[in-house]
Amino acid sequence: MSSKKFTLLFILSCLLFGITSNVSAQFTQPYLVKEALPNVKKAATDSGWVNPTITAIATIGDTTGLGQAGALLGGGFDLKSGRSTLWVYIVSIIDGTGNTATKLLAYIKVPILGFQQVPLPADAVPGDIPFQPQDSIPTSSMLNSDAIATKINANETYQKFSKDNPKAKSSFIVLFTSPFDIPETPFSAGTSLWNFNFADQSDSLAPSMSCFVNAKSGETICFESGEIVSVNEDESLLLNMKMNVHPIPHGMNGTLVLPSELTSGHLDIIDLFGRTVYSVEHIQAVSQSIQLPQLMPGVYVARLNQEGTYSSIRFIQQ
Repeated sequence: MSSKKFTLLFILSCLLFGITSNVSAQFTQPYLVKEALPNVKKAATDSGWVNPTITAIATIGDTTGLGQAGALLGGGFDLKSGRSTLWVYIVSIIDGTGNTATKLLAYIKVPILGFQQVPLPADAVPGDIPFQPQDSIPTSSMLNSDAIATKINANETYQKFSKDNPKAKSSFIVLFTSPFDIPETPFSAGTSLWNFNFADQSDSLAPSMSCFVNAKSGETICFESGEIVSVNEDESLLLNMKMNVHPIPHGMNGTLVLPSELTSGHLDIIDLFGRTVYSVEHIQAVSQSIQLPQLMPGVYVARLNQEGTYSSIRFIQQ
């Protein structure tokens, strides 16, 4: 299979599963996200890239169970310490032709040798990976990942949820710049945010929750999956637009129930990075629902345009 078929989550999973030495596993050292920044900058300089800026950072969460499998990278992000055995830095550059390009720099940390770059496929870049270059991440002023973990653990909504759902973990964690306002939160477009999606991967019917943390201030907002929230556009259409089953279970297709008043319209499904991941150009009045494709785990917005009148709801794919 061509590497162009890989998504970032799949690539990271391959890295984790691909090296299974029990001996090596105990030598991999979890580290904080800012610790590898000098290595990222040096790699960019050594590569001769023009105007390199970090636009997102990602890591696998603590739900992989790979530590028990003896994999080199262990279990990923530790929500107690804020350390991870692997961080991937998404860097926007200007290439030799003057066009914007995206590079991925992945690092692990081992004794004596320190930080080591993990090779990723050279052509594993957007749109094969669900990142679009937004504003750069303010690495000099952002909180380190241990502080972010502290903010999450101090959040009352998270505390209650984790107590009621002890098996719910965040399998994929990303630091990005939001291209639009996050509904029902104080986070406006352009805010750099950490995003955690907590779910019990062994139980598709269990509750799930998303948390956003401001990368600079540490302000934390968490909401459970049942709280489908509008973007405060057209409430009359919103009343009859809903997900048939929510949250959408892992690996399943979601079904969006359309408003009974709908005569015609255009539907976009938008991810947190502002990218339209699915569209239906012409919805007819006879359509009662639309089956969505299987989406990567995360938070999405379904936005319906009926002749210039918009209504939107937020939903979660586990």
